[in-house]
Amino acid sequence: MKAHHVAIIGGGVAGLAAGVRLASQGVRVSLFDARDALGGCCSTSMLDGYRFNNGALFVAVPRLLDHAFARLGIDRASALPMHRLDTPQASVLPDGTLVVLGDSQRVRIEGPQGDARTSTLLGEIERCVRKWRPLLQVFTDDLLTQPLSLRHLLAKTWRHLPKLRGSLADELRRNFSDPQARAAMAAVTLYTGLPAEHTPVFQIVGLVSMLEDGLHLPVNGMGAITDVLEATLRRLGGEIRTNAPVARIRVENGRVNGLSLATGEVVVADAVVSTATGMATFLQLIDPALVPSAMRRKAQRAPLSQRTLGIQLGLRNRVLPRAYSVNHVPLMDEQKAFLAPQPGGVRWFNYTVPTLVLPELAPQHGSVVEMFAAVDEALPLDAWTDDFKATVADASIAALGRHEPLDIATTRLVSPRDYAERWHLYQGAIYGLSPAARPNQQFPHTTPIDGLYLAGQTTYPGFGVATSMFSGIFAADALLAR
Repeated sequence: MKAHHVAIIGGGVAGLAAGVRLASQGVRVSLFDARDALGGCCSTSMLDGYRFNNGALFVAVPRLLDHAFARLGIDRASALPMHRLDTPQASVLPDGTLVVLGDSQRVRIEGPQGDARTSTLLGEIERCVRKWRPLLQVFTDDLLTQPLSLRHLLAKTWRHLPKLRGSLADELRRNFSDPQARAAMAAVTLYTGLPAEHTPVFQIVGLVSMLEDGLHLPVNGMGAITDVLEATLRRLGGEIRTNAPVARIRVENGRVNGLSLATGEVVVADAVVSTATGMATFLQLIDPALVPSAMRRKAQRAPLSQRTLGIQLGLRNRVLPRAYSVNHVPLMDEQKAFLAPQPGGVRWFNYTVPTLVLPELAPQHGSVVEMFAAVDEALPLDAWTDDFKATVADASIAALGRHEPLDIATTRLVSPRDYAERWHLYQGAIYGLSPAARPNQQFPHTTPIDGLYLAGQTTYPGFGVATSMFSGIFAADALLAR
């Protein structure tokens, strides 16, 4: 049956992309978001004159973003101009060695015998990129631009299967001889919440993309991506409602027939696309008696990603680090310490300075600094009181203050409880599913309930701005096909 009216739960980039795709095909779209603004984890918020990110800090794998916009009929280059971050990452190692990563003109090691080590590193980067470039191209130009199919995956990657054995740590040991350089390479992927020895080797394509294509930042900040998608959906006639939390997905006789909002309002629709994670969709938004038992078990057993404490500082002074993002990290084999609480005082941390590229995000001569601190995953969400999160944050801010001048004008702290209750991230898990989740642990776009489709963090491929957009496109295409 053709869907004439589709309701979308969630106004992040997945929901907006699904809405644009459906509306462009003549489907009436109504999108509902619980928050007062769109964009989810790809948006910004203003506080005391400082513009902070609400999650995503940059665009990785820019070619994939171009593909996503092209599928929506939008010319990314004109609609969303971006800066390339020439020096995206730098890492400070325990002995004081600094490893700077960027394009070939900016890679360097500053420490004993720095020039010779830099020359060696450049050669090793060139060989690593040459080895993995073909697989990166397969991922960005083919595999990630369509729903997961094991048959298609094997058809496209069988030549590369010998390279895909082992962990990221194994591959970095094979490719990089300098322990400090190897640690800096491993640090690039710590955003996943996994140390290199627990990270699947294919994640190296993200590192290779950064080394070859760089990281990018929209000219007006990460929220500009949401702005383009929102404007396109409105132009196509889509209805967008904020401050409109959904209480229930309505199912009758085995088929979706709309939504009930928290206000009690009933929205009649032929189909629903939920971007509220597979776990929230099946465990919270549907009458438990109507959820297939296999899907309930999948949602209950889903391996969740890490939680974190977001620390965002608005400074009166300029901070000018050596790179957009700076890591203070141990050697690769010890980097699990970076991902765990440090009760004796914070030594390992990362910070990002968006105003290094976009100074207009802060008042004149000011800076925005953003950090994500590791937390105790066993703590219940209720433990994150305002006093407790301030205490945890103080240790990370003190560590940063030992390396950068901090004249703090304003502070925003976002705890796991905040991510769960205000950002509506399931149990505060910032990526939904763990990046190490197996394909069979991810949620399909087409569900066992007729008329219900999934997009967003817990569907393939899972996380990241471009991949989240594609998840919405995949759900819309699955709906249109049926």
